[in-house]
Amino acid sequence: MMGTAVAAQERLLWSELESISFEEVYDEPTATWVQVPQWTEEQRKSWSGSYVLVTGYAIVLDPVDQVYALSAFPFSSCFFCGAAGPESVMEILFESPQKLLTDDVVTVIGQIKLNTTPENLPFTLVNARLK
Repeated sequence: MMGTAVAAQERLLWSELESISFEEVYDEPTATWVQVPQWTEEQRKSWSGSYVLVTGYAIVLDPVDQVYALSAFPFSSCFFCGAAGPESVMEILFESPQKLLTDDVVTVIGQIKLNTTPENLPFTLVNARLK
């Protein structure tokens, strides 16, 4: 099943992801204001659960557990450094272990999940693999 779905992936551009809007809400557990994505029905229908192909800069979040994010920008300009919005980065959950370095330019294929909680980045690619 994975092979068929991956063969039918669509290239997703960061400029398309910029179209999401956010609502600022107070998060009780962290006692901070956070931005929560507000998905339109069209975005849900177009993206949620679809297999997509995205190119970006790898960001190593945890080298031991191999936790990665993919950014539209290199680390020095990414969301975590304050130069871009949260729509410019997504979590990557790889099918198998990877050894990436921060700012490696990679193309990733995976199933996109649209997140709605402040604990997560707006997007997660699950069942991901490098192209």
